[in-house]
Amino acid sequence: MNDVKQCNILVVDDTEENIDILSDLLGDHYDVSVAMNGKDALHDIAENPPDLILLDIMMPEIDGYEVCRRVKADPVTKEIPIIFISAMSEEIDEAKGLELGAIDYITKPISPSIVKSRIKNHLELQLARKELKQQNEILKDNIRLREEMEQIARHDIKTPLNALINIPGIMIKEGNLTPNQQDMLQMMEESGYRMLEIVNSSLDLLKMEKGNYKPNFVPVNILNLIQQIRGETLGLFKTKELSFNITVDDKPFSEDQTFMVAGEEMLCYSMLANLIKNAIEASPKNEQIQIVLKNGDRQLIKIENKSAVPQQIKDKFFEKYSTFGKKDGTGLGTYSAKLIAETLKGEISFETSDKEDRTALIIYLKFPSSTIASSNSSSSTSKFSNTSDLSTPTEFNKNIRVLVADDYGIMRYTIISLLNQMGLINCIEAGDGLQALKKIQSQQIDLIISDLNMPFQNGLEILKYVRSDERLKHIPFIMVTGESDKKAVIQAAKMGVTAFVVKPFSPDILRKKIESLLDYIRQNLSFVSR
Repeated sequence: MNDVKQCNILVVDDTEENIDILSDLLGDHYDVSVAMNGKDALHDIAENPPDLILLDIMMPEIDGYEVCRRVKADPVTKEIPIIFISAMSEEIDEAKGLELGAIDYITKPISPSIVKSRIKNHLELQLARKELKQQNEILKDNIRLREEMEQIARHDIKTPLNALINIPGIMIKEGNLTPNQQDMLQMMEESGYRMLEIVNSSLDLLKMEKGNYKPNFVPVNILNLIQQIRGETLGLFKTKELSFNITVDDKPFSEDQTFMVAGEEMLCYSMLANLIKNAIEASPKNEQIQIVLKNGDRQLIKIENKSAVPQQIKDKFFEKYSTFGKKDGTGLGTYSAKLIAETLKGEISFETSDKEDRTALIIYLKFPSSTIASSNSSSSTSKFSNTSDLSTPTEFNKNIRVLVADDYGIMRYTIISLLNQMGLINCIEAGDGLQALKKIQSQQIDLIISDLNMPFQNGLEILKYVRSDERLKHIPFIMVTGESDKKAVIQAAKMGVTAFVVKPFSPDILRKKIESLLDYIRQNLSFVSR
């Protein structure tokens, strides 16, 4: 209803003459109903709540003040506007009526024009309130829907996407592939990363804008990501006949080098992919894209191209939707890169020169040790912090029994394939939480890798069971999560989870977490009895 003429007004007065005056005055403009006493008024209001109430004060048995008090005390009717119309003209009478929740007070004898104007104004205001309330409810529903979609994307989309990203690399490492097969697997991996970038950009940017995104800091090798992006943008490079140069500490990089920062691998990938793509698109033909990496107190990443930033967007280079001269540009690339850099506790800026015809994007991120150490300083994880030799003896690894619990079969296969490559061939599978608990109760387990969200029993319930049993509480517990429920992640940390792996994850991240636990497992287990 958006027309005040459709509104219903209840007139409450014990004097028939007053009822007739108000009914004649308002009847041509509104749907008017009447009540001759407080009891009938309360009954009518409960049965068919009006849009506005004109209420006399002096009535027998139940006066207007009491009617107003009861209407405002009922959650169903408390929003109905009430206007007192009374011969009682003292200020104390008006104040009492307003304190009880009335919105206006008109003294008798009434002025028809004033009564009609005030009623029209209050009804329009009431309709505006109702529309605003409806819009708020729609917004709340949209927020709930968005949160549900986010959870679906985090778990139901990212879980299979993790397999798409990781399985090609595992298969390539196993060897026995033709060059064409390797190229196809690499294309599959690259497609997975592109899909992931789309998912991440749509889900995480809003959290970053609100300051609600909490990064899961891990060591990230920036050189690996740059090489990945370089392969994905090879077509653009060839089209513009561009060259690509990478230096680390002023020296040409080598394939076996690392350049580590503290961050999330997928966030770093998305940030660099946006900036490198922008540099390629902005660069003239036959020029060079230069990437400079320097180790220091803060890790420097500089992306340079031979083209100045247009004057029209210099002052708003990192602003949302800021773009110029790009037919299909969205203006979100540099904006999202800035959000990501700041979310990772870093900084981003740019230098541009019309004279030199160049632009440099400059990023500073933290070195892994300072951030990772602080995030892993809790007592529940400190005993697992020693890093083992990366060349782990297979004769020890093959005796370690690893439980892999995940309701998604491809994810179990991906994790077990990685474990097998590490020499951890004694793997036990569980397709849901209940199966996992039965395996833990019936078999010797040395390491648990469990998904957070599973049917029957979730990862938190399994963790609680393990940590509450004296015979089991020493077992390292790696939780795999899509971060769909931050409260659950925090709860798991308090319960003594050993480590988190956030989906989608690279094999290197999971491998490093497992390698850091192997010394502990060997030191605390006796293989002689097996």
